[in-house]
Amino acid sequence: LQACINRGCPWDQPIPAHSMRAMVPSPTIPLNIAAQYQRHDNLAVLVNKALEEGRPELLESPDLVGKSPAYLAVQKGNPLCLGVMAKAGANLHRAIPHVWQFTNMQHNNLTDPNELSMPIHHALVRTVVSFTTRTCLCCVKNQKEAKLQVCTQCKMAYFCGGECQKKKWPQHKRVCKKIRKGADLVTFHNEMPKQMLVDEDGFLPFDEVVDNDLDLEDGMNEEDYYDASIIWEWYDPGTMKWNPYPKHINRSLSGLQDLGSPRYMYKPGNKDAEGNEEREQTLNPPNNVATNHAYYSEMIDHHIYTGCGRMMRMRQTC
Repeated sequence: LQACINRGCPWDQPIPAHSMRAMVPSPTIPLNIAAQYQRHDNLAVLVNKALEEGRPELLESPDLVGKSPAYLAVQKGNPLCLGVMAKAGANLHRAIPHVWQFTNMQHNNLTDPNELSMPIHHALVRTVVSFTTRTCLCCVKNQKEAKLQVCTQCKMAYFCGGECQKKKWPQHKRVCKKIRKGADLVTFHNEMPKQMLVDEDGFLPFDEVVDNDLDLEDGMNEEDYYDASIIWEWYDPGTMKWNPYPKHINRSLSGLQDLGSPRYMYKPGNKDAEGNEEREQTLNPPNNVATNHAYYSEMIDHHIYTGCGRMMRMRQTC
């Protein structure tokens, strides 16, 4: 690949995609293709070239449905490719996939998160979340709550102390050294670049009126239809605070969990989108489909179109 680039091959241009009738243009460039096919060696050559040419925007080059190379690295469970993208300085806030991919199966099936059957994917997601939020991989304490130290190998996972590191090592060791191996292929940066704490466009804002409306009819008492003792919260890495979900979303999170659903699908400010999803994800979804999929197994609320994910938790008051 390097020899091809040296000969002037168009390394930064979209690659034509074959259709049955003609050659049609594709927005996908080789850097994204390398991530799709899990070629960490080629990926490293291309990201180094992009950085040397002063074109860091290519690190976010999308595939046909808008997913970045870093997103694909995690979705496919490839710590080497993730290491390359992290060391290059890609936006890892948008690398928290809501569905994971069995890449060793014939049809590359996408599936809901499952730590038992896909431990590599789980370890990668937790590492990315720790890295982007700067919270302990184990207990989720932030920089205000504890003196965090980054893993000396991968330079991505944070720990508040030896006890938490020891507790999570059986999980983290599955990806740690391979992340470092991939990162070492990126020579443009000497150190692992830190992530910005917040992706400002990662999530839609809540609508304080619509999302707090419990649809109570006249004469109904709120306490009969809303358990205020159960509080669902989402984590804001910018303020380093846990924030309560609006009442309607809070109640729905509890209700779907009680029913045994793996996730709650919603769109802030649009109740008509609740529970609706596209059969095949597109770049421009209809207004009445859910943008957020909150998964109980991982306790992550995903914006499935931006690739962002935020930690969530449930706590019960007396």
